[in-house]
Amino acid sequence: MRGLPKKTLVVGDLHLKQQHVLPRIDETFAADAEIGRVVFLGDACDDWGATEADELSAMEFYAKWVGRHRERGMQVDVLLGNHDFCYVRGKRGPGSIMSIMRDLRAILEEELRARIACTVGPYLCSHAGVTGVWAKRFLPDVPADAAAIAQRVNEMLADASHWADLDSCPPSRGGWSLPGPLWADLRDMLDDALPGVPQIVGHTPVERVENYADSWMTRGQDALWACDTLSLMSYGSPIGNGSMLLVDESGEAQAVPFPGDDAFACVRERYWESR
Repeated sequence: MRGLPKKTLVVGDLHLKQQHVLPRIDETFAADAEIGRVVFLGDACDDWGATEADELSAMEFYAKWVGRHRERGMQVDVLLGNHDFCYVRGKRGPGSIMSIMRDLRAILEEELRARIACTVGPYLCSHAGVTGVWAKRFLPDVPADAAAIAQRVNEMLADASHWADLDSCPPSRGGWSLPGPLWADLRDMLDDALPGVPQIVGHTPVERVENYADSWMTRGQDALWACDTLSLMSYGSPIGNGSMLLVDESGEAQAVPFPGDDAFACVRERYWESR
């Protein structure tokens, strides 16, 4: 029986860059045999100006890659982002391509078996993060424990009556609701991350993977790693450097550079030119 992985690689929002990023992750696995798990923080779907062909090609490639690695014994956790959840709900969102909604829902649910949250050591991993105000409203009986929260929000995913609660979009992202685990901006998390629970999130583009626990807003209380370094501007310019997060079995986490010989900016350019 395969034991617990010694190291976990956590990867931010892919946004259709699967064909360009996943082979680099394979290089990382080959270089470090102790990595036995990878967590994707959501928003695999959609990108600026993407076509049906772009979307399906990237997501089908993703599903095959994940399936192949799971068969080989790698633990692969695929989390849902706000873009992905639009296809699960059958509801138009930013960048959604309605004509392939059923196709993408099938890939996300049946092939990728995507969830809302998971844990890596002491960390709660979700796309955007669990805020104190959202937890107070929707998780009043759940202790401030990463595993208990992950279990509950995944149970909410299994019950369509809770989908609107999960899909709660705050003013910081153009909505009128509480900052939920699919939509909370990093500003919301800095202001009101659920106390007592260290978290790893994507969703808000950042220049590099970074722990915001020492921010004056969080007052150094709990670790808050932000990992969305792969997202692009609308004209294709990179926002981040493609770095990722590596967590060992003791819970120690560190940012690692974009894998491979080329910088992420070079890979981003090839990706953009290929579309």
